[in-house]
Amino acid sequence: MIADCEVATDLVRCTVMMLLYNGPHHGYSIMAELQKRLGRAVSPAIIYPFLASLSDAGYVTSRQEREGRRLKILYTLTPEGRRFSERVFRRLSSIVSTAIYPNSSVCAHCGCRLVEPGHVEKVGRREMIFCCVHCATAYKQGGQ
Repeated sequence: MIADCEVATDLVRCTVMMLLYNGPHHGYSIMAELQKRLGRAVSPAIIYPFLASLSDAGYVTSRQEREGRRLKILYTLTPEGRRFSERVFRRLSSIVSTAIYPNSSVCAHCGCRLVEPGHVEKVGRREMIFCCVHCATAYKQGGQ
């Protein structure tokens, strides 16, 4: 069973990605926004190593800015970071939809929730569910 702390940390990381998806942020502004949203402080020991890992993966760039006497680091998602974030958001959306609507399925391409049987196609050795033939085609052509 996953510890509550791990789940909370992963949700904080998703929120950091959402904040960066909406625009560049300093580490301090990320922590301030998280505190505002969560009602409690989030440790820099969670935020800064995560920003470093996003940077190492090429998903975030950073640059120093002077604000008064202080130097702050501004973090910005790269185009690949935006695509990565969108994939994470789609997966998270799919997980939440499955939890709320356990008897529904989700299109393997666009992630929309299907309340009726979808279009089923064999892709490789797996049968996959799509909302329509167009999503199945796009998926098979690499538009994942």
